[in-house]
Amino acid sequence: MQLGILVVGLGTIGQTWLQDYAERLPANVFVHAAANSKHVWRWPLPEGWQNQREPQVVQGAIVAEIKNLVQQGVATVVLDLTASKQVSRDYLAWIDAGAHIISANKYAGSSNPDYYQTLRERLQNRQRHWLYNTTVGAGLPIQKAIRERLDCFDAITAMEGNFSGSLSWIFQQYRPGDKLSDWLRKAAELGYTEPDPRIDFSGMDVARKLLILARDAGWAFQLSEVELHNLVPPALQQVSLETFWQELEQFDEAFDCWRLKYHPDAKQFCYIGKVEEAPSGNIRAFAQLQPIDVDSPYAHLPPGNANFIIRSRQYQHNPLIIQGPGAGPEVTAAGVQSDILELLKRL
Repeated sequence: MQLGILVVGLGTIGQTWLQDYAERLPANVFVHAAANSKHVWRWPLPEGWQNQREPQVVQGAIVAEIKNLVQQGVATVVLDLTASKQVSRDYLAWIDAGAHIISANKYAGSSNPDYYQTLRERLQNRQRHWLYNTTVGAGLPIQKAIRERLDCFDAITAMEGNFSGSLSWIFQQYRPGDKLSDWLRKAAELGYTEPDPRIDFSGMDVARKLLILARDAGWAFQLSEVELHNLVPPALQQVSLETFWQELEQFDEAFDCWRLKYHPDAKQFCYIGKVEEAPSGNIRAFAQLQPIDVDSPYAHLPPGNANFIIRSRQYQHNPLIIQGPGAGPEVTAAGVQSDILELLKRL
C-alpha cells in the first residue's frame, strides 16, 4: 500500500520537515504536493516557488489533489503544518475527499464544541484517522500517555505543565532586571514563537493546548472557561503586528509594573497551565505566569524544555512526569514524522 502526502504550510515547520524528512520516508510513502496560502505545487517544489505570483483557489486545488490520489488507490494524508484557523476549517472537505489528517495546527483540536463534534463524527463515518501529537509538547508523548491511561481503565484527574515552548524558553532565561522584549526577540528569531508572538504571551496558546488535552481525557470543556493571564498590555493587543514590534518598550513597562506590584521579590518565573477535575466533577483550568523557587520542577529545566505532570486515579500521589524539548521546528518536524509512521501502522 502506498501513502501519498500533501504538505499544507511552507513556513518554518513545513520547510524543516520537507528538508529533513521528505527524502527519508519509507519506500511506500511519498510527498505528492505542497501548498502555502496562495498556491499548490506538485513535489518537488519548482525553483523560485516563493516568488509565484499566479494565485489559486488553494482549498479547491488541495481537494482535487486528494481526490486524484484516492482515485488511483493511494492512501492520502494531509499534513497541516500551519498556524491557521482558516485552514483548520478545511478538514471536513479533506476528509470527505478521502484524506487522513496530521496536524501541528492547534485550531481544530481547540475549536468550538459544534465544529469539534462534527469533525469527530465525520472522521468516524469516513473511517479516517486524525493524528495531532505535535499540537502539545512538540512531539513529546503526552497524548499517548493519556490514551494509555484510559485504555487501562484509569481516569485522568489533573494535568499540569509549562505548555508554551516559547514562554518556557524565554522565562527559563529571563531574570528580573532583563528586558523581557530582548528574550522575546531572540525566541522569535529562533522560530520558537507563533508568527504573532502575542498568541504566546496572551496565554491563548497554552489555553488551546489545555483544551486539546482535556478533550483527550474525556472532559467536556470550552476555551472560554480557561482563566487566562494575558501578558500583552491592552494597548498592544489589537494593533498591527508591525506596530507591536515597534512598541516593545510599552510591553516591557507593563510587564515590569505587574512584576513589581505582585511579585517584587521573585527571582524566576514560569508560565504554567493546569486543568483538573474537582471532586464535584467540575473542570477548572488556568494559564498564568507564576513565580517559582529553586525547589520547583520547572526551575532547572534547560531552555526550551518542557515538564508535564499527569495525575490519574492510579498515578495520584506519584504522578507521571514527561520531560523533554517542548519547542522548536526540529523537534516539531520529528513529531510530525512520528505521526506519519503511526498512521502507517493504523492503515
